[in-house]
Amino acid sequence: MPRKFYTVFILPHAHARFRKLHVSQGFLWTCAAILGLVVVAGALAPHLLLRVRAQSAYLERLERENRRLLQDKTRYDASLAEIGAQLSAIEAAAVRLANAVGLENLPLPRPAGGATEEAVAASGDFGLRGDLTALRNRTEALELSFARIDAAWNERVKLLASTPSLLPVVGYFGDGYGWRDDPFTGQREFHRGLDIVAPHGEPVRAAADGVVVQAGRTAGYGWMVHLSHGYGLGTRYGHLSAVLVRPGERVRKGDVIGRVGSTGRSSGPHLHYEVYRGAAPVNPRAYLSKKGSG
Repeated sequence: MPRKFYTVFILPHAHARFRKLHVSQGFLWTCAAILGLVVVAGALAPHLLLRVRAQSAYLERLERENRRLLQDKTRYDASLAEIGAQLSAIEAAAVRLANAVGLENLPLPRPAGGATEEAVAASGDFGLRGDLTALRNRTEALELSFARIDAAWNERVKLLASTPSLLPVVGYFGDGYGWRDDPFTGQREFHRGLDIVAPHGEPVRAAADGVVVQAGRTAGYGWMVHLSHGYGLGTRYGHLSAVLVRPGERVRKGDVIGRVGSTGRSSGPHLHYEVYRGAAPVNPRAYLSKKGSG
């Protein structure tokens, strides 16, 4: 197919010769396309420039936000490590307290920084939520542990308060627990308590917290008070000159329950003091020597 050409005449001013150019149709279309592209590019350039500037500003904001988030994460990691160290110290204190009260197997996880790897793995979560879950698990375990320690401590305090460790009266020891010659018959007999020689009327105090089981005259004991302390422990206070409590009354360690006398089978003012574990008498000195006299 023959190529189409166009002739372009160039007419200069004055008397110069005119010129004519022969151009093909394809060349004209190419020039038109290039001109169109230039026009379109010129029209789009401002918009593209604005878009580029907007994208640059957005990227700068993202970069600043990333830097801020990185700083926040650094502070978060430091705070998490500090909280983890504090929790570890509290957990160690809980273990020491548990050992002091004879409590074992506390529900405490092994610390590993701010959280525990075991706790995070068990929760199936990682990152911030996983760390918070692990910390919550540790604090809940601590709360349960301290509840157990508190219960064990209160039980231990109750046991100590119920243990007959207080010397009931100020005086010196006479006949002790064990075999002796009866002062009235001279025959060999087993003395079930401890005699504490003290002036007539000297106050007699409860050796431990308890409840008055008996208060009155009893054969051989004269005026006597019998206390039950719980945990299978009981005490008796015999040869009193006065009884100051009633059956069913609750007393605390150190409360005055009577006064020294010489009633019953007694050769002089003193307190006959017995300690029972279950139904069997035991040596009162064993409790006084282990727990002290106060």
